Amino acid sequence: MGRYILHRLLIAIPTVIGVFLAVFLIMRMVPGDPAAIILGKNATDEQIELYREQNGLNEPFPVQIGVALGKFLTGDLGTSMVSRRTVISLIKERLPRTVELALWGLGLSTLVGVLLGILAAVTRGKWPDYLIVGGASLGISLPSFYIALMLLLLLGAKLGWIPVVGTPREGVSNFKILIAPVLTMVIGNSAMTLRTTRSSVLEIMRENFIKTARAKGLDERAVLFGHALKAAAIPIVTVVGYNLAGCFGGAIIIETVFTRPGIGKLLIDAINDRDYAVVQGTTAFISIMLIAVNLLTDVVYGLVDPRIRIEAKRG
Repeated sequence: MGRYILHRLLIAIPTVIGVFLAVFLIMRMVPGDPAAIILGKNATDEQIELYREQNGLNEPFPVQIGVALGKFLTGDLGTSMVSRRTVISLIKERLPRTVELALWGLGLSTLVGVLLGILAAVTRGKWPDYLIVGGASLGISLPSFYIALMLLLLLGAKLGWIPVVGTPREGVSNFKILIAPVLTMVIGNSAMTLRTTRSSVLEIMRENFIKTARAKGLDERAVLFGHALKAAAIPIVTVVGYNLAGCFGGAIIIETVFTRPGIGKLLIDAINDRDYAVVQGTTAFISIMLIAVNLLTDVVYGLVDPRIRIEAKRG
């Protein structure tokens, strides 16, 4: 397993560098002069030219990409052209709120999805099964930004249960700020967990070892939770790992809708401001997090199923 993890880490290095270079190129292809956008409409040509020179925007393209890549390889993500703060400090400031959102969203969506998936499996062909599967299909088909807007309209504008603006401020509890973004994640991610759990449990319940467990006199609850659910864990772990990656990726949309000051909102604001360094650094950081999540999922596979550890040792 250690050799496998090392191999994955070595592969991740060119992947992250490739993401950084791709974002570097794409941002330079976006129309608009970053100096003019950042300084505003009232800036003179002399001010714009001076700003471009101070930030290296007048340098030839190969020089710009060489400088940016050189800094990135040494762990320097650059400095924001807007706030003049280092990108690393901006990420450190915003990261806790994105992690909080992602972990709450993942935990609740996994709990809801697994429990409803089991309920749908044991009531297959009955009205609870149809109701749960139908709701899951609706949750998967609705885009996250639509769910977020509907929750903001219903819970915030109509009922007044949550603040319309999701930035921390005096007199507003963190729970009220967090509930709608987390609920947005739960509605989308629990649907995938639910469908996977239902399919996996139904497949396992037809296996011979389940029939043997029943023949030994075990009650249905012991068979379900002691044998079937454990055997069905691999597909569930897969979709949970996918959901965790989706939580960090989906935070870009959710944090923007709810104006939550996290990594996603930082990235969107930087794109609008043409803040090259922040876009490049934040995107590279998100890609590293996604790679780490995928690696963690593979490690969990080995903990859940010993056969995977054996194959890894042989490889």
